[in-house]
Amino acid sequence: MLINKNTFAFKAKIDSYAIFRHLELFIKIVECNSFSLAAKKLNVTPSSVSRGLQQLEDQLGVVLLKRTTRNFILTDAGRYLLQRSQNLLADLDDSLVNTASFYQHAQGQLKITCSIAFGVCHLMQIYSEYRETNPKVSLSVDLNDELINLNEVDFDIALRITSHPPENFALRKICNINWVYCGSRTYFERYGIPQSPADIASHNCLINPNIPDTWRMTDKDGSAYPLEINNMIEVNSSLGLLEAARCHQGIVCLPTYMLGNYIENGELLPVLLDYDPKSTPFALYALYHPAHTHSPKIRTFIDFLVEKIPSDPHWDHWMRQHAS
Repeated sequence: MLINKNTFAFKAKIDSYAIFRHLELFIKIVECNSFSLAAKKLNVTPSSVSRGLQQLEDQLGVVLLKRTTRNFILTDAGRYLLQRSQNLLADLDDSLVNTASFYQHAQGQLKITCSIAFGVCHLMQIYSEYRETNPKVSLSVDLNDELINLNEVDFDIALRITSHPPENFALRKICNINWVYCGSRTYFERYGIPQSPADIASHNCLINPNIPDTWRMTDKDGSAYPLEINNMIEVNSSLGLLEAARCHQGIVCLPTYMLGNYIENGELLPVLLDYDPKSTPFALYALYHPAHTHSPKIRTFIDFLVEKIPSDPHWDHWMRQHAS
């Protein structure tokens, strides 16, 4: 489409007028088939309606309505503008309504970062249930076991399992996270069940080299027991270590949110439960920027997390049975 100097001059001219108000007048005149009725609907005087239409025609340099003594007729230019402006104003009205309600209803893309293991084991299921009541919220997830600087990336929510959550973010604690040593039933039938921390030295140990403080224990009195380990398999993935344990390769130390189902069905057996693998308590936190406190998609998703993952999560129910 060729654009000449007159087009640019027209654009500069039209930007200075209340074009949308004039379009509204024009559409209402056609809908009501009357200047006076249009004026009544818009709560203005008939002269204002007539003047607005004249200004619109002057701006566009075309005749939109041919007036007669009793009626008017739409010109070709008028019919074209009527169709296009009706769609335009309908879209604009819809956009304004959606914008006004943007912080009332959850919608848009929700960007979450979390560990690979938690994302695979739980996040996808939680989101699928959340979406049943929030269908306008789409999900973008970054599964990453590296410690991401949240000030340098654009995420709505960061799900972090830590003993020291950052202080410069708004946060909500979801639940405590427990760790436990375990192995498969078949493995323990072959090599025996360790009865004390010292027994670990005679077992095959499945370790994650990126978590150097895992292989230690603290008893109920707070005394620490560094463990002598026989490093059989080394995997930089919690999911990989879980599979190695399920394949009867040795003892692993993992968070219970990965193990609960396997412990309950008897596939994996927890050991040395009188000792804690962590010297400081860990918890799952939902972190978000303080400025986004009132965002519906963030608020509703975190509320849903709290509902689906109570302080006593389902993956730890076996611990109650052991305690009793």
